[in-house]
Order: sequence, then C-alpha cells, then structure tokens
Amino acid sequence: VFVNLDPGTDGRGLPPSGPLDGNGRRTIYMGVRRNFMSTFFQAFDMPTPFTCIGKRTQSNVPAQALAMMNSPFVREMANRWAESLIKVPAADRLDVAYTAAYGRKPSANEVKLAMEFIGKDINDLSAWKDYCHVMFNVKEFIFIR
Repeated sequence: VFVNLDPGTDGRGLPPSGPLDGNGRRTIYMGVRRNFMSTFFQAFDMPTPFTCIGKRTQSNVPAQALAMMNSPFVREMANRWAESLIKVPAADRLDVAYTAAYGRKPSANEVKLAMEFIGKDINDLSAWKDYCHVMFNVKEFIFIR
C-alpha cells in the first residue's frame, strides 16, 4: 500500500498517493520510498529507511501535538469513530467511548464537560466527530502509563 502523500508533494519519481487510512492495514504493510516518506510518521520519530537504527529515539515535541490536531488521518479516524459511537444508545455512548479510548469509565466531571461540549442535541454527529478528535488529543490517549 502506498503512503498517503501530503497535497503539494512533488518530485522526480513521485509514486501514487495511497489511501488516507492505508486501506485499513497496519503500517507494516505500507510501502516506504526514501524520498516520499509519511510526514505524519516522521513527526513521531519514524526511523529513516536508509540507515540502520539500533534503538528508536524518543521525543515529545510540538510537531507531534500539531500532527495529532491537524492531520487529515487523525480527523478521518475521529469521524469514523464518531459514526460508530452514534449507533450506541445515547445513555451508554460516553462509557463506551471512554472505555475504548482510555480503558476506564468517565468521571462525573468528564461527563459534565462532555455534555457541555456536545450541547443539547446528544445525537449531533458533527459534535461527536469533534469530541472524538478531542479525545484522541488527550495526554491519556497518547501516552502509555
């Protein structure tokens, strides 16, 4: 599967741009071209494919937070998650979301804040898409404890 290239990517030997979600495959099946690497993966310290790497580097830089907030891939995954959550009964929706994202139920304060964020229409898909995007950007989702 080809890597999804950012709009405006140009260069000699430009491969076709792959699907945003990698055809639902894990990245192990994604083709790697040295001159056309995924900018999203690079933000998260993807090793360069033309050198040997004995140990992955670890960093926490602003580019990673910006990638999570602005990446079309992250936005698309939030949209898909919201579309599946909206099918869950409204009374259970937040519990299902928090269990899937964080492995726990939401606190009373988190429920209150979520309801304020979503607004009066509990079935507003647009609000749920935005809320799922927010949940992806919470430190608890990004870091393993």
